[in-house]
Amino acid sequence: MRNLCAAAAFLVASWLAAPALAQDKPNFTGTWQFDASKSELHNVKMASATWLIEEKDNSIHITETEGGRKLELKCSTDGKDCDASDKAKASFWYNGPLLVEMETRGDHVVRYRLKLADDGKSMRVELTHIVPALDGIDVLMFAKS
Repeated sequence: MRNLCAAAAFLVASWLAAPALAQDKPNFTGTWQFDASKSELHNVKMASATWLIEEKDNSIHITETEGGRKLELKCSTDGKDCDASDKAKASFWYNGPLLVEMETRGDHVVRYRLKLADDGKSMRVELTHIVPALDGIDVLMFAKS
């Protein structure tokens, strides 16, 4: 009887935890337009950008278009390195509701932290220059189109 009660308690706890896990890993799939009026730029100069994000189980495909420059990333979201289309290296992983990207291009390292708004219609991207270290965190705001 004890084992049956323990098994039932485990199943109930699992069912209750499943929605919480789903909320921890939001899906960023969509077309995102940069909103300069809501962004806080300190180190980055950007007038316009479009990010097309396709996310599946444990993988992400991002096509960034910015002022005629196009960058494409196809990566897993388990922290393993992958190659970007412009000879950069990147890795993605989840930290709770945040999707973190670490990108290395030559001797420059940048961290991106992506977070969806509760309504899923906007995305906040915090951009931190790790190497060389620069003062201030750039905040890029995107609206889903």
